[in-house]
Amino acid sequence: MTTKLISKAHSKEISIRYSLMAFVFWVLTLGWIAVIFHLSAETDVESAGLSKAILNFINEICNTAFTDDSLLRMVAHSSEFALLTILTYMALSSTNKISNKTSYSESPVKLMRSDNEMNIIFTLWFTILNAIFDEYHQLFVTGRDGSIFDVMIDMIGIVIVLIIIRVAFTIYLKSKGRTEVVYN
Repeated sequence: MTTKLISKAHSKEISIRYSLMAFVFWVLTLGWIAVIFHLSAETDVESAGLSKAILNFINEICNTAFTDDSLLRMVAHSSEFALLTILTYMALSSTNKISNKTSYSESPVKLMRSDNEMNIIFTLWFTILNAIFDEYHQLFVTGRDGSIFDVMIDMIGIVIVLIIIRVAFTIYLKSKGRTEVVYN
């Protein structure tokens, strides 16, 4: 009887480590969303000035003479959402591990096959919605416009990071001699 009580009490424990990790990653995620919002709130003149300053810095360091900043802007769009993807995935993953009783593994409805798939799908939706909101927000900024093309560029960064996460997770499990826990 005491063994059952201990095992029940143990399974209800909340992980302080994952609670702190989830808190930190959610703060970083929301902070990065605020940075993206701030950058999107810049007027066309401010945004162009920042791009030109970064391009000049790159030209100095690499001893080049690029004048067109369109490639730099595409890389910046993709990179800012790649970072948001990493932070969001880590926040969701940490949140899912806070307690066994609140994890996806305990859910009666299994729409995805594993916790990792759940984290990847929710990260994908969260970051794409942020990319769409970012472009929508730019519709109200002087000299800026929202572009579905920019959402597609954002999605390149998002998808590349999620593929890397999926492959790295699989390699990590194989290196530990384990397989992914799949729910039926």
